[in-house]
Amino acid sequence: MKALRSLSMAVIAAIIASCSIDGHYGNGNDNFFSAFRTMPGAAWRYEEPVIFTVDTLRDSMAVEGDLLLTLRHTHGYEFRNLWLEIMPDLDNTLAKPDTLNIVFADVEGRWRGRGSGPSLQVSDTVAHGIYMRQGQKVRLRHIMRRDTVDGIEQIGITFIPR
Repeated sequence: MKALRSLSMAVIAAIIASCSIDGHYGNGNDNFFSAFRTMPGAAWRYEEPVIFTVDTLRDSMAVEGDLLLTLRHTHGYEFRNLWLEIMPDLDNTLAKPDTLNIVFADVEGRWRGRGSGPSLQVSDTVAHGIYMRQGQKVRLRHIMRRDTVDGIEQIGITFIPR
């Protein structure tokens, strides 16, 4: 356990060291985007998609990269997964809405996410080699079998340029 904690701290330190002060990667590529939305009352209603507008890309052309999705949920989340639909913007490289199954717990009910206290966080790369442009929108909506899903605290996306 002590070795795992030490390894985790080393990884976090390496990530922080590789970032520049303005939040962009330190490799000279300024076409990085990351944003999070807090869900009021830790509840996500079906008719209220989460919309992110890419607003930090410095290139005027489309930038190729990978899209990372991060979800923070409470221990009281009732399901072992969350079905999502990622919807394209008019100028998006995604040809049609895509369905994502984000797994929060294994079949035994053990949470996959990491965290301390009342929240757990799960991150996964959901798209490789996509193109993003300045001003492009990314829309996410849950497609669970109930109108409101309780226990979802935050939703975030990160675009990492190649």
